Amino acid sequence: MKKLSFLFIMTTLALGIVGCSDNSDQASSDKITLTIATYSDPFEVDIVTKQAEAYMSNNPDVELIIEPISGDFWEVLKTRMVSNNEPDIFYMDIFQAGQFIDAEKLASLDDLLADEDLADFEPALLNGFRGQDDVLYGIPKDFSTLALYYNEAMFAEAGLKLPTTWSELEEVAKALTKDGVVGLSLQNGIDRAQPFFYSNGGSMMKDGKPTLNDPKNIEAYEYWIGLIKDGYAQTPQQLGVGWDGDAFASEMVAMTIEGNWMVNSMLELAPDLEYGVIPIPYKEKPASMQFTVAYSMSKNTDYPEEAKDVIRFLTSSEQQQVVADAGRSMPSRTSALEEFKTKWPEREVFADLAPIASEFNYGVISSTVVDETAKAMEKVLLDDSVTVKEAFDTAQANIDKALSKQ
Repeated sequence: MKKLSFLFIMTTLALGIVGCSDNSDQASSDKITLTIATYSDPFEVDIVTKQAEAYMSNNPDVELIIEPISGDFWEVLKTRMVSNNEPDIFYMDIFQAGQFIDAEKLASLDDLLADEDLADFEPALLNGFRGQDDVLYGIPKDFSTLALYYNEAMFAEAGLKLPTTWSELEEVAKALTKDGVVGLSLQNGIDRAQPFFYSNGGSMMKDGKPTLNDPKNIEAYEYWIGLIKDGYAQTPQQLGVGWDGDAFASEMVAMTIEGNWMVNSMLELAPDLEYGVIPIPYKEKPASMQFTVAYSMSKNTDYPEEAKDVIRFLTSSEQQQVVADAGRSMPSRTSALEEFKTKWPEREVFADLAPIASEFNYGVISSTVVDETAKAMEKVLLDDSVTVKEAFDTAQANIDKALSKQ
């Protein structure tokens, strides 16, 4: 498998930057050539290479070239699109989808799957790849959610019950903050705090517009930042580590909020650490957050029907099992997700959170929303004289200004 991946990568490098269905290669091979752009992560490349090999074995008239993109995947893709030299098929993150859809760079995939196939996907996973015209521009290949990791030994030693509500979370975080250990590590950004907004009855989108300064969001972040300022929680930066996983693995903290990807990290960082994972404690209603990547298709491909068939194959139930077997991300089909839970029971909690997980997607100005929210949260964290409402109102004004320019 690794040898096959290497051969695919070397083929891509030999061709240089391969655009949509390079006709010069077509003339020399009698095969339909399609490029598939992936992240450069070897794990990702191996999975897609295995899938491409399976597709080509059943479709000898098609050659699939895997093209790992190093560096900033999205900036490279945008640059390629300016010159109409993008790959035929490529990853599309839910966070990035809005701006690519708005720029009319993605082909419609509305007719790619039958209704019964679409019904096999969690609706929230599909919705992030629909445009304002309700057209579908991406088919989710996998997803992740957020949950609460906890150190079993620390809880047992302190005689504490697992928290299910905000008040209980604060109580156990306070009780566990002792002897050089902090109760909770919180990554101070929208991509970890958002479940608290929704749990409090707030939201980040209304009528297609970002709503950071929803009063319920403000109230939720006041609770969040209160944990940090009271000393029961700290950010990874305050703890002097790169991310929550490092803090949790080294037992600097008793709890943290992270995604299912951290399970793999724990196998490497602290294979002997006994821990558990439960849903994030809630106030008004349970909530989580979902991160999704889809396959999308260029409007410029010379072979749209063949490219659709490849995407259909890559997101099929059978190929979703390949994703499930790999174990890092979760398959996007409900049918494959059940197999995933059987094979990886310790990750079942993440799979079960899919129906209540809000999207990491704020439309065409997603990047602006994240940047402005980060500034507001940092301001509140560092300056006690700034209220959450003041910071969020300022950020909202900047978000609204950016939206008006679209």
